[in-house]
Amino acid sequence: MLVELGIVNALASQLFDRRLAQLGLKPVQFGLLTVVATHGPITPTDLGMESGLLPTTLRERLRVLERTRFVQRVPNPRDRRSHFVEITPEGVTFLKQASVAIRAVESDISRALGTPFEDYRPLLQKLRLAEQSLLAQAAPVPPEDEGTDVTFR
Repeated sequence: MLVELGIVNALASQLFDRRLAQLGLKPVQFGLLTVVATHGPITPTDLGMESGLLPTTLRERLRVLERTRFVQRVPNPRDRRSHFVEITPEGVTFLKQASVAIRAVESDISRALGTPFEDYRPLLQKLRLAEQSLLAQAAPVPPEDEGTDVTFR
C-alpha cells in the first residue's frame, strides 16, 4: 500500500507539473509553499512536522523557495536564535496562478475516476493525521539515514 501511495503521489506530481508548464509556470515546491501559506509564519521545526519532510530535505526545499522569493525568513521576537518562515507577496501570487492547475488536475482525475476527487479528502485527512501522530511519537531519524527511497517524498 505504501508503494502505491508513493506512485500515486509521483503521478499526480507529473500531471500537476505539466499543467503548470501549460500555464507558463515552473514547478516550485507547491505543497510546501501551501503549508507555509496556511500555517505561517511558522518555525522550520513546525513546518517539518506539518509537511512530513526530513530536516535536510526541508532545508533544501526552503532554499529553493527563498531563491524564487516565494518565502522569507523573519526573526522570532521571542527567541533571537530562531526564525519563522513566511510567504511573500510573490509566493501568494504564484499560489493563486498555480491554483488553476490544481483545479484542472483534480477535475481530470475526478473524470478518470468517475467519482468526485473531493470524496477522498476525509480519508486522506484521517491518514495524514494518523501518520503525523506516529511521527511525533517516533525517534528522530539519524542524518545518515535521511537519503532513503525518494518515491515517498
